[in-house]
Amino acid sequence: MNKLVIVTYVLRGLGFVLVLLSLFGHSIILNVFPGLEGMSINPIFYSGIAVYLIGAVIYFFVNKKIRAERRRSEIEEATGRLFSSGDESSEK
Repeated sequence: MNKLVIVTYVLRGLGFVLVLLSLFGHSIILNVFPGLEGMSINPIFYSGIAVYLIGAVIYFFVNKKIRAERRRSEIEEATGRLFSSGDESSEK
């Protein structure tokens, strides 16, 4: 698997965890960052969404490129089989 694809999965996972922590883990966040007591935890939520979106956008473009390469190779194989099977039947 491509290293960039793995990085996108990690980014999306981290974004998902940050969003879940901001929604359900107020006490965990306040234990880890005691300076946030009395402040809004919205920056953690927004950073989670941003990290997830960055991973998703990168994955979209990488996957689009991989699919195009796969489609191109399948077309080359199909045309190669088509022309090679036609040559064999005419030789007999």
